[in-house]
Amino acid sequence: MGTIGKVFQQTAKLLGPHRKLWIPFLVTALVEAVLILGVWLAPHPPFANVLAPPLRYFFGDRILHYPWHLWFLYHVMKHTHLIATTLVGAFMTGIACLMVRQAHAGEPLSIREALVGRRVRYGTVLFLWLLAWGLTNGALDAIARFSPKASWVVWAAVGSALVLQALLVYAIPAVVYEGSSWWRALLQAVHETLRHPFSTFVIVLLSSLPVILFAAVASESRVADGMLKTAPEWAVAFVAGRLAIWTIADTLMTVAIAHLWWLHRAPQLSAVPQHSGPVATTQDQALA
Repeated sequence: MGTIGKVFQQTAKLLGPHRKLWIPFLVTALVEAVLILGVWLAPHPPFANVLAPPLRYFFGDRILHYPWHLWFLYHVMKHTHLIATTLVGAFMTGIACLMVRQAHAGEPLSIREALVGRRVRYGTVLFLWLLAWGLTNGALDAIARFSPKASWVVWAAVGSALVLQALLVYAIPAVVYEGSSWWRALLQAVHETLRHPFSTFVIVLLSSLPVILFAAVASESRVADGMLKTAPEWAVAFVAGRLAIWTIADTLMTVAIAHLWWLHRAPQLSAVPQHSGPVATTQDQALA
């Protein structure tokens, strides 16, 4: 538990003073919020002429009418999240990994420098993220479809998804830090997890736990039931809460895993440096 505690302690030290490290994740959250806003505006003129037809085609006409439209905002987040991650989220994860490297090297955190360096290859990180998403969601769907309906099956599905996520969680850091191709990054990710299975899985579990608990407490059926018993507008609060929890969980997991990557390779340099200058140059050489 010492390694895990150290990782979360250093993650907090990274996210506290280095507020710029939140920017990549807030950008992704902002894109998703804009997509949700578009869904909310779909039934209202003058946006209805453009936004309503595709929603009606894929989801039916009922979701454009009050109060079901408010519940649909919560339901559609699984789609807006995928779109936002495809557009910017996977790339921003890579940028965040580079910013963690800047912190370890004692350099000022700079999104511009991370972008100029071109260490994050959009197509590669996007493919790896979609592959991880497809495998985990495919496993969940397969277990839900072919397994008996029992409570233990749900938790078995969640556990399987967490194991798959842990096996692939180092793939984007491998691309960013090592310049690996997508297939080599997958092999490196699995190898890294098998070398450090306990610390990796615990970090993935603890980072995902708020998302899992929120999904259990605020399932779509419970949100619909709560809307009918109280006020439909409560769905908007659940949308905001879900987006906030997803953003925080993604931030914690990405930064902690990126830090753990460095911790595995250079334990003596794992603490976040407080000074730049010649020390930063020495660290860069040691971590290269």
